[in-house]
Amino acid sequence: MAMREKDLLQIWNGQRAQRISSQLAPTILLAVVLILTTTGKLNYKSPMDVKAFTIGLVAAGGVFSVSGMLSSVRDSMALTRAMREANDISQLGLSVAKNSTNLAITGFFFVALSLFNFVVLAIYLYKKP
Repeated sequence: MAMREKDLLQIWNGQRAQRISSQLAPTILLAVVLILTTTGKLNYKSPMDVKAFTIGLVAAGGVFSVSGMLSSVRDSMALTRAMREANDISQLGLSVAKNSTNLAITGFFFVALSLFNFVVLAIYLYKKP
C-alpha cells in the first residue's frame, strides 16, 4: 500500500515525539539516583536492600527504556524506507528518508550507554572504596 508523503510525515512526527517522551521517566529516575549518589545518600555503605532495590529499579527502568527506544527506532526506520519509495517527495521528505543510518546509530549508542550507566552504578554501589 503506497502512502502519501503527508501521511508518512505525520507518522514520522508521531514517532519522534514518542522517542522523546519515552525517555522522560528514565531520565528522571537517573537524575534522582545521580543526586543520591553525589550527595552521599546512596553509596557503598548503604544497606544491602537499598542498593539491591536501586539496582533493580534502574535495571527495570533501563529495560523498559531501551525496549521502547528500540521499538520506536525500528518503526521509524521502516518509515524512512517507506518514504524513500514514495513518489514526488519534498526536501523535508528526502531529509526524513536519509535518517535511517542516524536512527541505527542512535539505537546502538542508546543501548551501549544504558549498559555503561548500569555497570558504573553497580560498581559504585558494590565495590569497596
